[in-house]
Amino acid sequence: MLATLDAVLALFSDRTPELAALDIAERLGRPRSSVYRILRSFEAAGFLDFDERSGRYRLGIRLAALGALAQQSSPLQRAIHPVLIRLARDSGECATLVVRSGAVATTVDIVYAPQPLVVPGVLGGHPPLHASAGGKVLLAWLADAERRALLGDALKRYTAATITDLPALMEQLDGVRTAGIAVARGEWFPDVCGMGAPVWDHTGAAVAAITIGFPSVRAGAARLRQLQPLVARAGAEGTAVLGGAPRGASAPPAAAMTEEMRPRTVTSDRRRRVRA
Repeated sequence: MLATLDAVLALFSDRTPELAALDIAERLGRPRSSVYRILRSFEAAGFLDFDERSGRYRLGIRLAALGALAQQSSPLQRAIHPVLIRLARDSGECATLVVRSGAVATTVDIVYAPQPLVVPGVLGGHPPLHASAGGKVLLAWLADAERRALLGDALKRYTAATITDLPALMEQLDGVRTAGIAVARGEWFPDVCGMGAPVWDHTGAAVAAITIGFPSVRAGAARLRQLQPLVARAGAEGTAVLGGAPRGASAPPAAAMTEEMRPRTVTSDRRRRVRA
């Protein structure tokens, strides 16, 4: 039953916040009758809410309460949370903490900034390793063989900007190692940009990524240059809190902006579609 609950909850995201029972059955590849019974039991337990008007399910309020508790449940989250608060305040953007378990990245903490137009983070969400700033940070300092094992042979395309060529991605990850900063521009969602820096522990491992997310309309060259030292400083602060450093060296400085960090042109039509 726990595996089924995990499979059902994983279907919901900020792209698909609501799903009909038929959609869930098709995505799970299970008979409708059994899925209907499962969904009713999850609804009764508070894991899902059912909207009578739309006939769709969404994540239940119980999960929101558990998520709020989980935000402060680990030493890493408690230690880094003040760093996220400062980064969100100084940058004016949503700040997140992302960790990796195997081939899955997970957002484990979020601090929002008071902006009228923000990119909402998803606590417990799974940003793709190859198409998000946090994911790229968590890949960049791994050996090539480990990167390839985690990524597999096929890189999923989310947008026209998603890098699906493995050699090209590996080259970009090498650039992230040099710069100390990762940038993803419209690679997971078309009008969303992200920037991230590593957090090192005492063993010299990059155990987490501190990131910010912001709409493409705020991703001009001057703005990226302004944000880069803020994100790099947050990574350094998180590392200091953990008493960490990369193996054999201090944290790499944020270098000059590389070509892959430079902003692409955002059309007026795309600007209208930026998610608030």
